[in-house]
Amino acid sequence: MANKNFVNVQGKGPVTKAKHGRFEVSIWHWVKTIAPPVKKEDFIPEREVDVHRACIRHSQFNRRTQAWEESCIWCELDALRDLVQAIDGLNPDE
Repeated sequence: MANKNFVNVQGKGPVTKAKHGRFEVSIWHWVKTIAPPVKKEDFIPEREVDVHRACIRHSQFNRRTQAWEESCIWCELDALRDLVQAIDGLNPDE
């Protein structure tokens, strides 16, 4: 199996993030390094692939446990755009 390493382009943290109410959306950018198979190192070079992902985080305070609860969804950037269009579709045309 090929070795896969992810390196954050920013060094640490997301490229950008925004927060509104209980929601936070952040965009992450990594470079994934894929090493060639051991038996084919001479023929196949090491590859680098850009990986862009979005994290949607929702936080709420649970009064019963007196603690914050958090949910995270990781998705591709295109899926995040689809979510925005779906939310816009909920609003009636004005």
